[in-house]
Amino acid sequence: MKSDAAFMIPVFTHPVENWSDHKDEIINMLDLEDGDGHQTDYFKYHQQDKLPPYTTRLFELLQPALKEFDDVYPHAFDIRNIWCQKYGKGSYHQLHNHGAVGYSAILYGQLADDHTPTSFFAPFLDFIEGNVIEYVPEVSEGDIIFFPSCLTHQCKVVQSESERVIFSFNIRNA
Repeated sequence: MKSDAAFMIPVFTHPVENWSDHKDEIINMLDLEDGDGHQTDYFKYHQQDKLPPYTTRLFELLQPALKEFDDVYPHAFDIRNIWCQKYGKGSYHQLHNHGAVGYSAILYGQLADDHTPTSFFAPFLDFIEGNVIEYVPEVSEGDIIFFPSCLTHQCKVVQSESERVIFSFNIRNA
């Protein structure tokens, strides 16, 4: 009997070099507002078609990761937006996706050992029992994950006393 994988959802992770040396510099540039269950600058910048003040410095740090992504992603792409989200104890981000724009990325700017990374959900059910398939990547603070933008994901309710900070952006085919 021959077996093939009929569907694959490619997700890529990459550590950001020396993130801990630059983390405070970037986080000190944040100007966040209350969002839907968390703090964010999404509405202030992304929806206004502006870039936050940390954009240039953050993308300097992300260049090696973006270069590696460019090596595995077979399309020319550009990045037109970036935003930050901060989660304190009891905060969350409900199930959502970023639409069919290509890929999206999450940089874990502050992620304590007792934080849970983003949960991703397959666009199909487990074919034996019909259950939802959940994927929680093994990431650490300073890691960036690239995933299909249409993949449903969420930040579950934060149980930790320490804050969780992520930076996210969409990668559109050029």
